[in-house]
Amino acid sequence: MFAGMNTLDLVGMVVSFILTVFVLLYAFDDNPLFRLAIYLFIGVAAGYAGAVALKDVILPRLFGLEVNQMLLVLVWILLLALKLSPKTAKFGNPAAGLLVGVGAAIAVGGAIQGTLIPQVSASANYFANLGQFGNWGFYFFQGVVVLVGTVATLLYFHFGATPAPNQLPTQKNFIVAISKVGQGFIAITFGVIFAGVYSAALTALVERLVFLVTTIKTFIPGI
Repeated sequence: MFAGMNTLDLVGMVVSFILTVFVLLYAFDDNPLFRLAIYLFIGVAAGYAGAVALKDVILPRLFGLEVNQMLLVLVWILLLALKLSPKTAKFGNPAAGLLVGVGAAIAVGGAIQGTLIPQVSASANYFANLGQFGNWGFYFFQGVVVLVGTVATLLYFHFGATPAPNQLPTQKNFIVAISKVGQGFIAITFGVIFAGVYSAALTALVERLVFLVTTIKTFIPGI
């Protein structure tokens, strides 16, 4: 019945079966078994991520530094540790500010280089290469849709307003109109993302149900 399976495989199958059942029990109601499974998943994931970060990122970089560089890193780590106490938190503000500033710069730079510039470039390519396509009208229409979607979506996040005497600041009418178009593109994007997430979740659910049936048949032949 268990040909080709060692003890470790059997234990893993049983544990996976039990945890899968615990998670699926949430369909009936929130319960301690579901919470136990979630706590295990989160704990294992956090422990694995921390171990990988320590082994592959922190330790190699730390021991690859010179003595003066290592001392500087340890000083910054100590300053960040001072943020744990309200009495010494102000001494850790420079290190926290540097950390947040560098993180924000990386995030903004990544968004510009990885999203904004490629999106603008892709919009321009539709019009720059029309002569290379046979059905140029279709690609021209695609280019217009991509260009309008990109511009309208960016203008949706424009929060500038014109002040007026004795009135609340208001945006210009054409910006409001274009923002509505951008809002439509954002709604379509979120809808597509939700459909993808739902499809992936449904696929995972089917896979887990098949796993449960397969496990039951493994331990109880003839079903």
